[in-house]
Amino acid sequence: MADPALLHNHLTTILNALTSIDRRLGRIEATLKIPNFNNVNPAISGPPSSSSPAINPTTGGVQAGQIVTAPLPPPPPPPPLAHPPAATALHHQQHPRPAVLIHNNNSHNNQPTNLLTPTAIPSTTFIPLEPPPNGYTISSRASMQEELDQWTLPRGYSMRIAGAKVSGKRKVRWVCFRGGEARQHRAPVDDSVLLKAKAEGRRKPTTDRASKKCGCLFKFEVIETAKDSDVWVLHYPNEEHKVHNHGPSDTTTDPRARKLPAYMSAEVDQWLREGWLVSKIQEELRTRGFTNVLNTDLYNRKRLLKKEGGEGNVGG
Repeated sequence: MADPALLHNHLTTILNALTSIDRRLGRIEATLKIPNFNNVNPAISGPPSSSSPAINPTTGGVQAGQIVTAPLPPPPPPPPLAHPPAATALHHQQHPRPAVLIHNNNSHNNQPTNLLTPTAIPSTTFIPLEPPPNGYTISSRASMQEELDQWTLPRGYSMRIAGAKVSGKRKVRWVCFRGGEARQHRAPVDDSVLLKAKAEGRRKPTTDRASKKCGCLFKFEVIETAKDSDVWVLHYPNEEHKVHNHGPSDTTTDPRARKLPAYMSAEVDQWLREGWLVSKIQEELRTRGFTNVLNTDLYNRKRLLKKEGGEGNVGG
């Protein structure tokens, strides 16, 4: 005996195929404008022909010898069809899904990870070198540098402290990291010296490095709103200090853009103490999304750890 479930599946498949054929025939009839005789109104079509079955008005039945065909039950509604790719793309474009923030509980710092769906492309765009607005509020002195970095680094520049007023109503002066003039302590190094250092595999002399300072006048002041309130407001001395004289900097040339968060910096220090190679650390950083760190930054940190803790505490 056949399996009832298997027989039911076969019948369902056949019914769906017949339903699909019926829909296609309906579209062909509509295209060719063929009338559907099954739905013809008797009042319009006129009197029944001689071949039509005669109904007995007294009994309401059919005369003897006549063959009556019972009408078929209406087919079940077809299963919902999947949206075509074009309609799906248009729907996602008109109704984009928001980005989802998922917290990774396995991470020691519980840093949120931003998972963007394929249709949720971040629309936030940054104007290069855009200055923070006058009246920009800083929540505290301790987080001032970090809050300013959140504005300036995505726009291709960073700020450094040029001075501060610590008595009464406090004030901190900030200038562009490319402000000021470059100072030449020594004469430029001859090209032959550079070629010799390169041939011997030594580091080139530091005096041939180009200074990042270019006399940029961009600056502002962050002033405390009230004494000991620890709430700060940004203020520009005048309009000429709201414009840079250079283009946006690359993320690898700005030291502030290459600085790791505190939790990641502590982990890198631990790797250096365990003797990890710089290449292995760079690979691990890239997998976590930190692509701006230079090998020089890691070597400098390695030397600093050796100097602070002794040669035996840092491997390699």
